[in-house]
Amino acid sequence: MGVKTLGTVKVLGSGCPRCQETKKLVVNALIELQLAADVQEIKDLKEIAKLGILFTPAIIINNEIVSQGEIPKYKEVKKWLMDRAPR
Repeated sequence: MGVKTLGTVKVLGSGCPRCQETKKLVVNALIELQLAADVQEIKDLKEIAKLGILFTPAIIINNEIVSQGEIPKYKEVKKWLMDRAPR
C-alpha cells in the first residue's frame, strides 16, 4: 500500500501545550495511516478568526472544521482523516 495524499490539514491555536498536543495527534495519525498532507500550524489570531474558529485548539481538514475547543481523541482524529482520504 502506497502513501496517499490527503490535502491540507490546519491545526489552529496559540501554540499552547493543548495546541501542540493536537498537532502531535494529527501528525501521528497521518503517519500511522500512511497519508501525506500539508500540515499547517496557524497561530495568528486574526487568521484563526477569519477561518471561523471561536475556540482553540482546532483542526480543519480540506477547509472543513472538524474540531474546535478541545483536544480530540486519537481515534477521532484517525477517523476524520480516513473519512477524507482518497479511496
